[in-house]
Amino acid sequence: MNTPIPIGQRLTLVSGTDIESYRFNPNGSVVATLGKKNGPACGPLFRYSVLSEDGIELSSSERVIATWTRIEIDGNFLRAECDGHIKTFRIE
Repeated sequence: MNTPIPIGQRLTLVSGTDIESYRFNPNGSVVATLGKKNGPACGPLFRYSVLSEDGIELSSSERVIATWTRIEIDGNFLRAECDGHIKTFRIE
């Protein structure tokens, strides 16, 4: 099954308040940066699993962190429904 997200490129959330950045690696790992602008941030390491041609699941060793569905790429942008919210990421 093909991966619905770009591998080896950074995805950066388009937001005025939140920080979300992900780099999906071929080995199934995801390096993330999560936080608030001008606030605390963390850099966890997740795993990803392909659920379908337009869906993935992010997980830590203990639990599922997020499910992305309806993933679509339009030019340099990726849009996905993330746990009920539509998010737009810049592909860098």
